[in-house]
Amino acid sequence: MTNLQKNKLLLTIVFLFSLSGCVSTRYHAGKEKPLGTDIEVSPDRVIVECEFITDYDGDYSDPYGFLIHVLDLQNTVLTLSSGTVLEKEYCFKILKISEKIIKNAELVTLRGRGDAHSPIEMEYTFKHTFKKHGTYYSNGRSLNFLAIWNDKGQCYDAFHRGTEECQK
Repeated sequence: MTNLQKNKLLLTIVFLFSLSGCVSTRYHAGKEKPLGTDIEVSPDRVIVECEFITDYDGDYSDPYGFLIHVLDLQNTVLTLSSGTVLEKEYCFKILKISEKIIKNAELVTLRGRGDAHSPIEMEYTFKHTFKKHGTYYSNGRSLNFLAIWNDKGQCYDAFHRGTEECQK
């Protein structure tokens, strides 16, 4: 009887171990389409930030740019950036919304204008740190940020500036 229990336990452990080995992070960049390029990615491959813009001489007193950095399968970083300069308060509002979307997701989809498959231009000047993966350099690819959504239905659309009318 104890052999049967040991075998069941062993089979359960092997089964659980095989399941954990199958879990991996995901990254898939689609082809550029009229509505933009969609990138499906695991949340652990995405970081968001608001960056102060130093060389700005426009109307905003506190100019910021909203950025999303995505770790690709070649371990280089593609960046999606807001196409406009934002006031600090609004940039951090988008950042909080995006962090919530990412935190609650098993899969995040990002949409940007541009080609995620353009040739990699190794620019070893920008480094980004991903908690589960480490620090990696920018690959020179950049898309204009349009939208972010997750598999739970949460979204933010930069064009409509909100979460009500996401165009998926």
